[in-house]
Amino acid sequence: MTRTPVVYETTHRIAFSELDPFEHVSTGNYARYFTDHRMEGLARYAGWDLPTLGSLGFMTWVRRMEIDFIRPVTADQEVSITSFVREFLGPDAMIECTMTDAAGTTVSTCLMVVAHVDARTRRATDWPGELQALFFEPGD
Repeated sequence: MTRTPVVYETTHRIAFSELDPFEHVSTGNYARYFTDHRMEGLARYAGWDLPTLGSLGFMTWVRRMEIDFIRPVTADQEVSITSFVREFLGPDAMIECTMTDAAGTTVSTCLMVVAHVDARTRRATDWPGELQALFFEPGD
């Protein structure tokens, strides 16, 4: 049975301070954009704001990010980021992220691997089913 993922969406306007000398977004900012996007999405869609995250009994850890730079992004450009959990593999949530420009053209993609970590033991553990369910449409 295929489950329908909940898709997070945020927008960001590129600031001057985020540019490199060639007037493109600096490479390191992409990781920040994708990470901040997920955190904003968790607060908006799952109710996991920063105070709540500290009380859940588990932590999440970005274990790996693979970013593809497809087209340059420049100053004052607005970009949209969408993401969803593709699947869970043991302790890892495989999250697909896409950044598009105002015309809907993909400018960057990211595969983010986020581990579920038990707050008490500080060890990665499988994502519990009730937490996995938060990332898919109800009834799937």
